[in-house]
Amino acid sequence: MLRIVIVEPETFTLLGIKGAISQSPDIEVTGSATSGKIGFQLIEQVNPDVVLVDLILPDMSGLELTRSIKRNTNRKVVIFTNETHSDFINSAFRHGADSYMLKSADVELIELAIKRAYFDECLLDPKLAKKLLENLYHNRYIDPTFVDKNLIDPPTERQIQVLRLLAQGLVFQDIAKEMFLSVSTVKC
Repeated sequence: MLRIVIVEPETFTLLGIKGAISQSPDIEVTGSATSGKIGFQLIEQVNPDVVLVDLILPDMSGLELTRSIKRNTNRKVVIFTNETHSDFINSAFRHGADSYMLKSADVELIELAIKRAYFDECLLDPKLAKKLLENLYHNRYIDPTFVDKNLIDPPTERQIQVLRLLAQGLVFQDIAKEMFLSVSTVKC
């Protein structure tokens, strides 16, 4: 059975997701917290396999918490948030997140993200995968006020193909097999 901790600042959301996930025969919610610092202390005490983390916490960012969780451990982190901007998504993965789910996702999809993260697979909420693909396709993935677009290479056909497969719900391992690439190449 997978052991998880949930770090979610909104009590109503916390109780809802905790109750829903607790119904899964494969997942045990070993604890929950409404702040990053208390969450981190709890994580150190109960040693969960996976941590569900919101990006917006009252005392620290979910990105900071993710980095702290990943430091010197093999714990998995699933981001659980309302944040849909590509900057949040990219930052989450740069800080070590294993999967990224929207709070509006069905509980079955959230459970699947938890399980896949545990088995070193990534699941990106399909709504976000489609959005990221559209942003790449329209070359709007970087704000032109911050970076000169002429300095940025447009996405390659392979990168676009990987994003299309992610949008279809495939994981990195499946994409690697389908495209005859290594998993590390697909993740880049």
